[in-house]
Amino acid sequence: MAKSTKTTKATAAKTTKPAAAKTTAAKAAPKAKAAPKAKAAPKSAPKTNGKATAKVSATNAAEKLAKSCQEASTKFEKMDGAKYTEIKEKLDWCVGSYGYDKNPAGLKEYGAKAADLLKEVKKDKPRQVSQKLIDDIEKSIASL
Repeated sequence: MAKSTKTTKATAAKTTKPAAAKTTAAKAAPKAKAAPKAKAAPKSAPKTNGKATAKVSATNAAEKLAKSCQEASTKFEKMDGAKYTEIKEKLDWCVGSYGYDKNPAGLKEYGAKAADLLKEVKKDKPRQVSQKLIDDIEKSIASL
């Protein structure tokens, strides 16, 4: 037998009214204030002796020098001339050697020679070599 619509509406009204009463009661109640959050302690750098931080910065400077020397090698490759092949090969060798043993001595030596040679090229043909490349090499050498 089918139920009449009156009974289903009445049961629906009964079930929705208490739920509505609960939400209004919850909204009407004042919210309790949350306890203030404790501030996080400031992060301090790990305690190290002066040597550890100096090594990290020296490594970053050596990485920058390796990158600058690689860019200089690419620049020498683009320039035509037999006088640039030797410095290009030396730079490539020093970059590879640094990647293997992390000793920037060769990069420092041939980076300085490359910077001097790039300065000479810049005097003759100012648009062929960027000043930024020369500055990057010199800053990296100075920071080592």
